Amino acid sequence: MIEALEHLIAQAVEHPQAPRGPLYKELLRSETFLLCVDEPLKNAEEVRTTHGPRDFAVWADRDAELGGVWVPLFPAKDDVEAFVRSRGLKPPHGKEFLWMEHPPREVFHLLRGVRYFAGVRLYLDEATQVPVSWSVVRELSQGRLPAQEPERYEIPVARLVIPEGSHISYGRVALGGPEGEGKLLCLPEAGHFSAEDMRKLVRLDLASHGVVWMACRHFLQVLRYLHKDESGEAAVDYVQDILRAFMGFEMYGEAEALCGWLAHKGDEAFAWLCLAAVYGRTDRFAECVALCRKGIAKYPKEKAFFLNGARALAAAKKKDEAKAFAEEGLKAFPEDEALQGFLRENS
Repeated sequence: MIEALEHLIAQAVEHPQAPRGPLYKELLRSETFLLCVDEPLKNAEEVRTTHGPRDFAVWADRDAELGGVWVPLFPAKDDVEAFVRSRGLKPPHGKEFLWMEHPPREVFHLLRGVRYFAGVRLYLDEATQVPVSWSVVRELSQGRLPAQEPERYEIPVARLVIPEGSHISYGRVALGGPEGEGKLLCLPEAGHFSAEDMRKLVRLDLASHGVVWMACRHFLQVLRYLHKDESGEAAVDYVQDILRAFMGFEMYGEAEALCGWLAHKGDEAFAWLCLAAVYGRTDRFAECVALCRKGIAKYPKEKAFFLNGARALAAAKKKDEAKAFAEEGLKAFPEDEALQGFLRENS
């Protein structure tokens, strides 16, 4: 089975737009390995078991451009050792690197709790890696076979205006299913993307170009490019569009990282509101409720904390607590229609 998974990873790298059904099926029935950092083992026969995403420290790589983290996932323990050697990694003082084995499917559930989690990279060597995005990991964690076609999304911002005179390149992209192929738009001045990035697409209906598709990563590059100020730096007002795009493309690890940046820059209330939405959409309900309670205490005029917290409790099947949370919000904001509607729906 190790050889089969390694072969399918290599095939996915060689043919990034080919259907990935066989690879996903193999991932659902294969043991996999992580690189972890922990206390030294007392003896070679010691066995450690993880019970939740906070029980272990896992190695992850940060995306320098978008901020999310990608966890390398290995088909064999020898691949873990090769990864450490190839990068010349050294563990922190008093710790050591350990490979950690997980039975089929379990690892995908555990990793969804990693901070800023964007996805996993199936790793054979530095030249042979396959990214598996958060949305695909979610399907695998629930034992479902992800769709083989590229993930397709509608435009998440109000509009996208490409300035006249911009150099535009066109190509073709496989959409799968009855749609066959689509028209791919690229703005080379904004940045570059890989063939792998075309597995995550956004549909645009542009007045001057008709229906076109863009790689989601390139769409984000274009947003940044179009919002540059006279100094060449990205203007601050593009951040909300970037956040909407991250959420619309199910890039929740990247959204979480951007929220952290916003809080550090002094826009903490807005950052916490967005982060609560991220936690809610990624089923991190306890974290969402805790953050909303902290937000209510520090920013009592932000009524959205009450609604987000109530929704998280309802999603966690805590109906009575959800109702009490919403009622607490109505005491502070008696005219709020969203809270009133929530209580009607959950009475």
